[in-house]
Formats: sequence, structure tokens, C-alpha cells
Amino acid sequence: MYFYMKNKMFNTFLVLMMLCGLTACGQADHEPQVGEYGTNLVNSILLTPNQLEALNVAVETKPKPTEQRPGIGIGFKGDAHLNPYRFVIVVKGTAIHDGPIELKWMGGVQNEKTNGYHPEIYQTEDSHHYHANDPVLLVISSDPFSVSEDNSGLFYSVSADLIAASNIKFQSVEVQSWQGKASKFSFTSYLKFLVILMVIVFGVYRVISVRR
Repeated sequence: MYFYMKNKMFNTFLVLMMLCGLTACGQADHEPQVGEYGTNLVNSILLTPNQLEALNVAVETKPKPTEQRPGIGIGFKGDAHLNPYRFVIVVKGTAIHDGPIELKWMGGVQNEKTNGYHPEIYQTEDSHHYHANDPVLLVISSDPFSVSEDNSGLFYSVSADLIAASNIKFQSVEVQSWQGKASKFSFTSYLKFLVILMVIVFGVYRVISVRR
């Protein structure tokens, strides 16, 4: 009975890991819709031609100094009664050559009272193999975040700098902020869930081992 339960927990753990991996992969087949990243689109900004050009230059030159990295951002008025919120980047473009695409941003959320933010990585979860000139649609999102009661009503800004990009020519980039419950979650959310699950599984395993 002990070995059966041990094998059962291990098999369940492997299946969950496979599901997390499958969920994280694949090119988006449509732009964000109501209910996927939130119930209400709070704000949306399209990058200008000059901003797009800066991103495309960064793909080729890969700027290293932080101050030279092209950035994006968006703002909204926070309301604690409308939590949670979500930061979403919608990228359209074409593949430069055959192979996968890499796209990684680093940024965070802050309000008008704070100075700086806790950095977070926003990156593609796309393992698709593209051919040269293939159309590309990538949707990159942050984890859901909340506005506290004390900071309700303050102006919030979300910003991100491009820190890595390859095999993509940007044609348009839309930065969005969503509010409300969502049906889609980023890979980091699944990893957090997986860590919690591992703690529970190994806790049960330890109890069984002690009682045995």
C-alpha cells in the first residue's frame, strides 16, 4: 500500500509537469479577448513608428547598457474594489529567418507614491519553429497583481525594457492593462502552483513515511 501511494503521487506529479509545459507553449492564434486576461480593458497604447524602429534596431544591435534599452509602458488609475489587474503586451511581426523566436522584457508595477519597483520578467512562451517571413502574433502577460486599499485611487504605471530579442521584425506592439478575473495564466503562475503542490505532496509523503 505504501509503495502504491508513493508511485501514485509521483505519477500525478509527472502528469502535472507535462500539462504545465504544454500550456506554456504555442503561438497565439488571436489577440486578447474579454475574459482571457481580464473582464475590462482599462487602457491600451499602440507604439509609434519611432518606437517600433527602436525595437527593431535592438534586435540587431542588442544594447547592453540599461539606459539604451528600448522600453514600453502604460498607466491606469487603480481601484482596490476592481482587483486584480494584468499587464499585457501584444506583438505582431514576421520571423527574420527559420527557427524559434525569443522575446524577453524586464519591468514592473509602481504607483505615484513609490520610487522604483520589484523587477519581473515578461517573456514569450512559444516553442514554435518559424520559417522566414512567417507572420508572428505573440501575447505576453504579467501575473495578476492587486491594488491595496491604502493605495486605491492612485495612478499606477507599468513599464518594461526589452532585454533580449531574436528572429523577429516588429510591425506593431500594443500595450494593454486589463482588470478583473481571467482565464489565462502565464507560465510563472503554473510554476508557483507547482511549487505549492510539491510542498503538499512531500508533506504527505513525510507523514506517511513517519507513520510507516
